[in-house]
Amino acid sequence: MKNRELEVVLLKEMQKIRPNFQIKPMVDFKHSEEKTLPRVVSRTLNNSIVERYEERKDGDKGIYQQIEVHRHTISFTFTLSKKESEEDVEEIRKHFSHIVGSEWWIDRAGKELVIEEITDLIDVSEYTKDSYTERYSFDMNVRTLEENIAEIEHVEKVELELKVKGGIIWRSKFKTFFERLLNNDK
Repeated sequence: MKNRELEVVLLKEMQKIRPNFQIKPMVDFKHSEEKTLPRVVSRTLNNSIVERYEERKDGDKGIYQQIEVHRHTISFTFTLSKKESEEDVEEIRKHFSHIVGSEWWIDRAGKELVIEEITDLIDVSEYTKDSYTERYSFDMNVRTLEENIAEIEHVEKVELELKVKGGIIWRSKFKTFFERLLNNDK
């Protein structure tokens, strides 16, 4: 699952809990003209492959399945208006805390993910001479599963027909090698 795709899945789940929050992945937020409060901005800090394995599904047809498990670390930053408080953000965080590692989610596109860990809520508010911007943040570690299936043609027997042109020296030099290859001798 791509970083932005995963962020959008999680942001939409957050918006179900608090519909008044504007949701944006950081990639979209940078270029967005519409910036309203309150909002949640997500940013993928890390995406690494933690497990990779292959499985041969059908030996006769040569169907192989490669499975990769990715670990994503995503940071969510909440910027509040004067109507919201830390409790609104904590409610969203608690919603995800209750499902940490308990089950695999499957969204409509068939993507699978599990939440491994959620950090504590951190106050990253800014005080300036003229204003106060209330911000909170937490990180989430998520594992996703990606499957790739490849069908490789199975070859039973290979037959070679060699024609040598241009001289006996070359043929005599490699004749025994090719004879062993064709006769399956050691």
